Amino acid sequence: METILFIQTFKTPFLDYFFQFITMSGEQPFFILLACWFTWCYDKEAGWRLGFIFLTGTALNSALKDIFCIPRPIGRDEISSMRTHTAKGYSFPSGHTQSAALCWFSLIKIYKGRYLLITGTVIVILVGISRLYLGVHWPSDVIGGALIGAAWVFTADYLWKRFNGAGNIRFTLIILAVLATVCILFPSNYMIRTTGAAAGFLSGIIFEKRYLNFHLSGNIINSVIRFLSGIIVVVLLLQGSKILLPKGGITTGVTFAILGLWITYGAPVFFTKSRKLIKIF
Repeated sequence: METILFIQTFKTPFLDYFFQFITMSGEQPFFILLACWFTWCYDKEAGWRLGFIFLTGTALNSALKDIFCIPRPIGRDEISSMRTHTAKGYSFPSGHTQSAALCWFSLIKIYKGRYLLITGTVIVILVGISRLYLGVHWPSDVIGGALIGAAWVFTADYLWKRFNGAGNIRFTLIILAVLATVCILFPSNYMIRTTGAAAGFLSGIIFEKRYLNFHLSGNIINSVIRFLSGIIVVVLLLQGSKILLPKGGITTGVTFAILGLWITYGAPVFFTKSRKLIKIF
């Protein structure tokens, strides 16, 4: 608690906004945008690899939270908590910090490079500090999230390369069976959402490899058009499901399964068909 209280002695309106902005880089919308950009516009196979590491890592985070059942510091009289609507469930390990570690350490491992190493490490540290500044995690949560995230990057990436995860049906079925089992044991809304997203994402890779083999082509303008048109569908899907369908449970899983399938297969099919018609994708 002393660490949180010490960090919060520096509170100012500017730092309030700054750390809320920083913590948003550890949240779902950022990672959806990143997955879409890589898969549709920059490096398809790196996007698949990154998605596998991230989705399995976030499932691990959700399970660990339910195993340890550590309460958050929210509500303590001495601690000021902000952005609490993004701090649901238990505290250890920090999901934001682990997600940032999964993302940035994956990119560092895939692309290497000193500047990427420095940038990624700084962002992970800042996300961790933001969780303490906002009063929604304990220091042990942040440290644990960063270490578990980093360790999982190497573990998951080894599995992906060892078993040629892109399009390997048997490997995909085993991973989805494991995730489904964990989801039954720890059926939180976040775990259901992650399992659904993984099912769609990994299945889409198999379909894409077998039936499409989408090629990233064109200049930056083509890439931006692909990205924006694909994101429109993502937004319509997520917002439409909130309006039209009941919240939670199986609905969440199905919605995110469709989202994952759209990212790895649906959107590339759309881009391929559109390219033949209007030649801008």
